[in-house]
Amino acid sequence: MGKVLLCTGEYAKKPYYFENVCVNVYCIEELCCLLAANPFMIDVSIMDKSLAEWIETECGLKDLGRELLLLLRRGMQPGIFVDTIMDYVKYNEVLERKKIKDTLTDSAGLSECERKKKQGDFLLQNGKYQMAITEYDKILRELEDGQENFGAGIYHNMGVAYSKLFRFESAAKYLKKAYELGGNKESGIQYLIAKRETMSESEYISFLAENGQYYELSLEVEARYKEVETQFEATRESRMISALSIYKEEGNTASYYEEIDRVITGLKETYRGIVVS
Repeated sequence: MGKVLLCTGEYAKKPYYFENVCVNVYCIEELCCLLAANPFMIDVSIMDKSLAEWIETECGLKDLGRELLLLLRRGMQPGIFVDTIMDYVKYNEVLERKKIKDTLTDSAGLSECERKKKQGDFLLQNGKYQMAITEYDKILRELEDGQENFGAGIYHNMGVAYSKLFRFESAAKYLKKAYELGGNKESGIQYLIAKRETMSESEYISFLAENGQYYELSLEVEARYKEVETQFEATRESRMISALSIYKEEGNTASYYEEIDRVITGLKETYRGIVVS
C-alpha cells in the first residue's frame, strides 16, 4: 500500500486542467503526484500565472500562490517553480524528486523537437500510448528538411504505440516509413509483425514473395513468434484455455462460453484502460 499524503490546503471545487496530459487535479497533492509521474511536463509551460492563482484561490494556499507569482515575475526556472511547490507540501519522495531533477538535467540544451520527443518517449514507456502518439504527431508537423534520422525514430515509436493499441494497419504505415528513412533493423521487424497481424497466413506469404527484400527480416519475425508461443504455453491464461476446452469436449457449451466471455471482458477492460490513459 502506498503512503497516504495528508491534505495541504483545500480540495478545489474547480479543478486545474493540464491540456498536454488531459488530466484534472483537485488539490496540491494531486499536482505534486502528477508532476512526479510526468517530469517532462516541467518546462516553461508550467510557469503559468493561472496555476499560481488556482493554488492561491481554489486550494486556499495564499502564501504559496503569492510566492509562485513572485517567482514568475522574477523569471525563475521551471525546476525552481516546481521545487517551491513540493517543498511547501513537504513532498519528500526521494526517488521521484530525483527523477524530476534528472529529467530536467537531461533536457537542458535540447531543441524543442528533442524535448518533445523525450516527453513522447516518456509517455510511451509509461503506457500512455494515445498521448504519446499525439505528442509525436506534433513533432512530425514541425520537422524540417535534413532531419530524416531524427524523424525515423519518431515514426518508429509512433508505430510501436499504434501496435500497443492493436491498430496494426496504422502501425505498419509508420514502421515502414521509419525503416525506409533510417534503415533500422528493428523498425523493419516491427513493420513485418504489424503486416502479419493484418493478413491471413496466405496473404502474408504472398506479400513476402512479392517483397524479397524482407526475407532475412521475416526469419527473425518467425523466430520471435515461436518464442512468444513457447512463453505463452507456460502462462496461466494458456492453462485456463486448456481447462475450458474440456467443457466444450464434454458438451457443456454454456459453461464454456460463459467463461470465455468473462476472459474476453477482462481483456476488453484492460484494453480500454490503455486506450484512454
